[in-house]
Amino acid sequence: MRRPGGFQDKQLLVAHGVPELLQAAARRGMPPHKLLAGTTLFETDLQKPQFRMHAGALQRLLCNLNKIPSPELPAVIAQAILLNPQIPVCRLILSAPTLGKALRYLWFYRQQLWPLCLPVLQWQGATLRLTLLPAVGMGAAQALAIALCQQFLLALCAARQVVAVGTWNSAQGSASLLLQLTSAQLAQRLPMGQVAAQGAECRHWRQICCQQAKLLPRQPGLLEWLNRQQLLRLPTWLSQDEAASLLQMHPAALKRLLAEQDCSFSQWQDRLRNQLALCWLSQPELSNRQLAARLGYSDEHNFRRAVKRWTGLLPSAFRPG
Repeated sequence: MRRPGGFQDKQLLVAHGVPELLQAAARRGMPPHKLLAGTTLFETDLQKPQFRMHAGALQRLLCNLNKIPSPELPAVIAQAILLNPQIPVCRLILSAPTLGKALRYLWFYRQQLWPLCLPVLQWQGATLRLTLLPAVGMGAAQALAIALCQQFLLALCAARQVVAVGTWNSAQGSASLLLQLTSAQLAQRLPMGQVAAQGAECRHWRQICCQQAKLLPRQPGLLEWLNRQQLLRLPTWLSQDEAASLLQMHPAALKRLLAEQDCSFSQWQDRLRNQLALCWLSQPELSNRQLAARLGYSDEHNFRRAVKRWTGLLPSAFRPG
């Protein structure tokens, strides 16, 4: 796995999504110069197809966007991004033969569109559970960043005439989405009349996405790298010294990088435990004792107390039925 970047270099494609943020904000009374305040970005630069910026500027942008009292704003922006004919990834996933293929393309080329979230896929019987975890620390803008991705996925499902079941979790400074899709929904094909025409279009846009992928660094964000390393090692949990050793850096350097992501090592682990717990609690075959062991707690009591601290509710409130 590649070593993560500090996201201090300009490695995020801005043209894919940010103009839609500006347009949606302008329609709700916030002019572009106010939305771009503190970001060191200029509106004319955002029109360039290969313009990039680092996560700090995008974080400031989303924090400014949070000031607009408009609950439907993430859905409006996500729909505009999905239907933008100038974004190759969006054209590719809309022309894919099945929803399953569309999601695979989106996962593989996500660096070209919205590299702020890490999708974690898990099969439970005939149902695919897709959980979104933060890939980059966005501070106060974290919930909005994942909400935009949530609405994009729901808009994609709606465009493919698939009704998806989504659960939104926002607690203790973290946010995540759990989306459930059945194998039948993932295999649902386009209408027969569209298959031949869109097959050629799908191949065309996939070639463009492949070419664009060669221009982008594929370094994962620090939180994405930590999340992936931790998921590979469950039920054992990394210590800060172990994580720093894997990164080939001093623990103090890791602490400094995490501070740039607006969190500490203990906060990152606590948020990941929170998100995994709420995901696994919906699986009836896992008892509280098993979940406590998976999440690194010594007993069920500590696990219940942690869930109560995260959500204000007991684990039983999240059990199905």
